[in-house]
Formats: sequence, structure tokens, C-alpha cells
Amino acid sequence: MSFHAFRGHGPLQRPEGAPPIDPLRDPGGYRAGEGLANAVNVALALRMPLLVTGEPGTGKTQLAYRLAAELGLGEVLRFDTKSSSVAHELFYQFDSIRQFAQSQLHATAGRELPPAREFLRLSALGLAIVRTHAPDLVRDRLGASHAHEQPQRSLVLIDEIDKAPRDFPNDLLNQIENLEFALPELGQHWRASPALAPVVVISSNSEKQLPEPFLRRCVYHHIEFPKDHEELQEILGARLQKLPLKGLGFDQALALFFKVRGDGGFEKKPSTSELLDWLRVLAAAGLDAARPLADQKDLVLSTLGSLLKTRADLERGPSLLN
Repeated sequence: MSFHAFRGHGPLQRPEGAPPIDPLRDPGGYRAGEGLANAVNVALALRMPLLVTGEPGTGKTQLAYRLAAELGLGEVLRFDTKSSSVAHELFYQFDSIRQFAQSQLHATAGRELPPAREFLRLSALGLAIVRTHAPDLVRDRLGASHAHEQPQRSLVLIDEIDKAPRDFPNDLLNQIENLEFALPELGQHWRASPALAPVVVISSNSEKQLPEPFLRRCVYHHIEFPKDHEELQEILGARLQKLPLKGLGFDQALALFFKVRGDGGFEKKPSTSELLDWLRVLAAAGLDAARPLADQKDLVLSTLGSLLKTRADLERGPSLLN
């Protein structure tokens, strides 16, 4: 694989028969800055997880979908971290309650208990590791329900890891580094085939500091928020081009967005994803992009709930058009 395997911009070839996709969520419209693209390529070259931080809505999650599409890795295997997450859930979940209930029913009926693997469900990284092996091996060890057509490389997204309890990243150190996990309920151990080692992207909103031993095992990049209109348009790239919004009204909408972000009187700074939602609803509502926003005040105000997300901020909304 070339060091510059990931470009981070430009059109993508979509598979034949792929379902329609929202143009504003299309990974083909995603554009990574040079620093982010370099960080991705470093992580790929070192075969280390990429840890990406930044404000909510700066494109951390969408990066994973762009990377998977660009490298032809198929569906993103996503793990949405929760405040109650524990480390093994990244790899698998075992339904011991259902197993116990089934054991009672089968004992009463004099039937043999189903094998333990029937109560297993693989999660994102566990599934990615298992998929690196031959289908026959997987079928023999885990059953037909877990088998796949051929060995493959996958991309795993561990989204918003900072939501997890403090011990969560510490408990993953060896598994993340070696791409392996144990299934004690089945007496098995799985390790990814090196030739098809999964690509791992980890996102964080930096709500809490991650442990240093975990950080040492990652390549790190922070996505800075765009500083001006030009940089924002460059990053959003093709997504803005798909919107029928060009002219004075569109320029003023971007200026209003930066005004809200720069005004300390607003409680919540809108993100780029909220900007995209607002521009999309402005277009759907029939904004005349050639006319000033002040001339279309009622229309603009009726859409501000997609940009401003607190009662106090919405009450200040009309002042933005004065």
C-alpha cells in the first residue's frame, strides 16, 4: 500500500445497485484537510488506530465513512460508545440470561442445550477481526450465522470514546494494539490476520482526557474548526456545491453562522453539521439566494431552529438580521 493511500477529497465510485444517499452525507462530498489526510496515512502505514478529536460536527465520524469508501472496505463497523460501555462489548456480547432461560426449558423438556455460540453476537471490532479469517474456520468455530463469504479487511469506528467510563480505554490496551480478543464463554481466542488487519478510527469530543497508555497506542489528529468562509467552503467542498444556494443571501448566511459562533452571548456554538442542515432547509423553504437575508426575514427566522439549539439563542435570533 502506498503511503499516500488516502487522498481525502475528490469523487468516489459508488458500487452498482447501491441505495440512494443524502448528498450532504455522501462521503464523496467529504474533504479532509492536508493535516488530517497526513494523519490518516501515518496511521495506515503504522497500522495503528487513528484518534481524531474536535468539536461536535467537525466531520470526525464522516471521516470514517470517507476512508472506508476510498479504500474499498465496505460497510463501516460502528461502535457507539455509551456511558455504560465495557471493553468486551466492542468485540462481542453474550446473552447469558437467554442461555440460562433456554437451559431451564431444555432441561424440562429433556432436550440438549444449544451450543454456547448460539447466544453470541459479535460487535464491531470482534466482527472485523473474525472476518480476516477463512469462512470455513469461522463456520467451524462460531457457526454458520457468523460466517462470511471471503476473508476481508474492514474499517471499525469507535465513536465518541470520551463518553465511556474511565476504565474503558485502559481495558482495551492489549486488544487494540494486537487486534485480538478472547471469548471465555466459548474457550476461544481470536487474533486478526496481519495481512487484513482492520483499520480503526476513534473519535472523541474531548469531554474528558484519555489515559496516556491509550494515547501512546494511537496516531492523533485534532480537527480545528474552520476560521473563515473560504476555509469552510474548502472543507465542505462538494456538499455545498450540491445546494442551490449561490449569491448574496448565501454569503450572508455563512456570515451569520460565523457571527453566532463568535458572539459570546450565544449559549451553544453551531457546528458545521448544523450549518449544513440549516442551508438545506433554507433551500427547501425557497430562499432567494440573490436577495439579502433581511428581505426574507420571516423565512430565515422560521428555519433558525435547525441552527440555534437553546431557547435563549432562538430568542436572540431576530437580532441577527437587524
